[in-house]
Amino acid sequence: MTSLTNPVIEEIERTLGHKLPGLYHRLLFELGPGPVSSDSAIYHPLEVCELYGSFFDDSRLFNPYFPFGYQSQTQEMWVIDASAEKAASIWHETVPDDWPEEEWLPYEIWIERYLEPLVPQPTD
Repeated sequence: MTSLTNPVIEEIERTLGHKLPGLYHRLLFELGPGPVSSDSAIYHPLEVCELYGSFFDDSRLFNPYFPFGYQSQTQEMWVIDASAEKAASIWHETVPDDWPEEEWLPYEIWIERYLEPLVPQPTD
C-alpha cells in the first residue's frame, strides 16, 4: 500500500464534495488504500461511490455512513459512522437500514479489534 499525502487527500475531498471521516483520513495517510492483508483492503475514496452508491440514497452515503474497506474471510465490510466517530465491521448482506443496531466502536477500539491483527507489524 502507498499512503496518501494530506494534499492528495484534500484534493480527493474536493472531488467528492465531502470531507472524509477522521479515521479514514488517518488510515489513508498512515497505510494508504489497497490490501491490508491477503483478504482485506481499504478502499480508495474514489471507489466508494462506484461500489456503494446504489445501496444508499444520496443523503446517507458519506453522511453518516462511509464504507471504507472489507475483510473477505469474514464477509464483513468496514463502515464509519462519521457523525458518531465510530466504526463497525458489518456482515456484507446487512442492509443499511439495519446498521444502527450493529456494534459501533470508538475508532481506537475498532482499530485494535479489527485492523491491528491484519496489519503486519515491523520486526526489529
